[in-house]
Parts: sequence; structure tokens; C-alpha cells
Amino acid sequence: MGQIHVVTDSGSDLPVKLREELGIQVVPLTVRFGDEVFKDGVDLTAAEFYARLKQETRMPSTSQPSPAEFVEVYERIAKPGDTIISIHLSSKMSGTYQSAMLATTMIDPKITVHVVDSRAASLGIGVPTIAAAKAAQAGKSAEEILTEVEGILDSLRVYFVVDTLEYLQRNGRIGLASALVGTLLNIKPVLTLVDGQVAPFEKIRGRAKAFKRLRELGAEFRERNPGKQLKAAVSHADNQTEADALAEALPEILDLQDEVVVGEIGATIGVHAGPGTVAVFLYCV
Repeated sequence: MGQIHVVTDSGSDLPVKLREELGIQVVPLTVRFGDEVFKDGVDLTAAEFYARLKQETRMPSTSQPSPAEFVEVYERIAKPGDTIISIHLSSKMSGTYQSAMLATTMIDPKITVHVVDSRAASLGIGVPTIAAAKAAQAGKSAEEILTEVEGILDSLRVYFVVDTLEYLQRNGRIGLASALVGTLLNIKPVLTLVDGQVAPFEKIRGRAKAFKRLRELGAEFRERNPGKQLKAAVSHADNQTEADALAEALPEILDLQDEVVVGEIGATIGVHAGPGTVAVFLYCV
């Protein structure tokens, strides 16, 4: 029986220490500021990205990895007989999933690759990737791992607050939330993901109330899932203070057995969400 490897992309916002401990391979997306091109997390850290973003007058853009970049990673980490589980950004938000799928037709057919459309972003990709890597280390089969990953994704609920809808709108990632553009001053919408794209959830007046609502949504998730083991994660875009406060509140709200994973939103997602964003990810295992 060959080895099982786990791959994701830079949109997963996994903490470096965690992905190194679990042996997770990350294929970076490209971030462009004018004529300058950077590999997210390789040539440009999250802190460097947000510092640059505040200085720029032009909106940066991102592009997915090429199939050849996936081929390079797949063939570097795996040998014939091995299996790769590759979990990626929602196909409604990026062409990354399609690039990974194309790459599977370009490698040694004796290497098995399962490409998963997370239908999510940030730690919505990260948490099933963590679960897959831990399951692989525990010796579970590819089929068992894929079942666990799909179970997490099916139960996953994502809620997030942005400082402004400007970044989502200008980058064309606003999805079903376009109706919120131009709403009243100081409205801080709670957004969610529906079928892999951004959608409005509720309009909240004021940031403090929006974060209070995120905590309430955690309590509601617990009520809807009695008797299940719940888990949570929080990611943020240059907003450690509010992210930490939310992460500290969730264990009691959800009666968690495990710590809350906190990740910093890198350039891949930060281009679209904008600084100040905080997201909560709730799921069952």
C-alpha cells in the first residue's frame, strides 16, 4: 500500500507551523500588484501584503496556479502506487480546482489523485485539509479520508464580517451579495457561503453588533447539532485582536473539546475580502 499525501492551495490560510507538522503541501496562487508578481506565502507574507495594500492605489489581482505547477508538486511528493488528496478553493471562486483536475491527466497514471472542491475559502479549505492530513498520519485509507472530508464540508457553516464590500465587488467575487452594495452607512453585513459563492446572511448595524451576532450563530449551530462533536476555526485579515476575542469565546459557546484553529488570511483571499475581515467556521466531525 502506497503513501497518502495531502495537498491544498494558498487560499486555505493554514498556519505554517500546523501544515509543517502535518506534512501538508501548499500550491501557491499568484498575486499581482501592477507589473509585480508574487507567489502567495512564498514571495509575499500576509503582513507584507496588507502593508502593500494600504499603500497601493491600484487593486491587486490573483491568478490560479497552472496545471504544470500542480504536476510539479504531485510528481515531487509522490511515487507510483501513492495517493494524493488535493483539497482546493471553491470552483465558483477560482480556477484552481480546474487546474488541479487537469494536472491529474498529466502525471504518471500509477499515482492516484483525488481532487476535492471545498466549495469554500480560507479555513473552510483548511479544516478539512487538516483532518485529511491527521487521518493519513493515523493510517486511514483514502476512501475513509475522503468520507471524513466530505462529512466536514457537508456540515460546514461559514460566517464572516468585512470592513467594506469594496474588495469583493471590485474583484468580482461578491456573488449573491451584490444586492448589499450601496446599503446604508455603518451596515456591517454578516456574509456566508452558499454553494461555493459569497452570499448575504444578515444586515447588522455596527461592527460590535456584527461580532455579537457571530457568537450567537455559534450558539445556534450548537443547538442544531445536539450530541455531535463540534469544532471551530477563525481566520482574519490583519485583525488579530477581534479574531482572538472570537476564538476565545467559542469553546464555551460550542462546548468544544479541541482548541480553535486561528489562521491569518493571506493574499489569495485577502485581495477579495479586504483588511479587517474576520470569519468563523463551524463544523461537525
